Amino acid sequence: MKATSLFFAGLVSVSALTIAPSASAQFGPERIAKPDADELYADRAMQKGWYDDALERYSEACADKSQQREVWSRNCRKAGHIYRRGLGIEQDYERARELYDTSCFDGRDADSCLEQAHVSFTGNDGNQDYEYARRLYKRACDLGNQTGCGGYGSMVYRGQGGMMNRDEGKDYIQRACETGDTWSCERARGYGFPDRRGL
Repeated sequence: MKATSLFFAGLVSVSALTIAPSASAQFGPERIAKPDADELYADRAMQKGWYDDALERYSEACADKSQQREVWSRNCRKAGHIYRRGLGIEQDYERARELYDTSCFDGRDADSCLEQAHVSFTGNDGNQDYEYARRLYKRACDLGNQTGCGGYGSMVYRGQGGMMNRDEGKDYIQRACETGDTWSCERARGYGFPDRRGL
């Protein structure tokens, strides 16, 4: 009986350590929470085409700013995908942009930055905006996303959405390629840059 009690007490202690965010740097960096039951359900609902259920769960999690920033911003991005693609609802690029922006700038979710940067760059929403796409790629890059660095570098190199600076653009693209980012390496080859990987 005593062994069972100790076992359950140990489980509770481990659970508390897993769920609770780090209070101090002495315990290392804060771990990003894994998807909870609602988010996992929403992910499965997406696979099955139950988009209304998925959108409801993602939206609720997106609105709950008491969660870890990475968690609510990830859910905002997933809700944004539904609006952008018009899955089970009328396609709504404006609402998708609002969600991506919140996730990108407030939530620091680099993937959201990239999603909206692509839409703004291509003009898929009927509003091609190079200046905004460039800003989003830079934000993704600042958040450590190497495809964002390559995208920003490409726009700087070509003078899209702002001043042209060939040297700066080339450097961003090459450095992103050096990290192994395939998209950036394709851009580097397309522009005829030397491959600096391994140097």
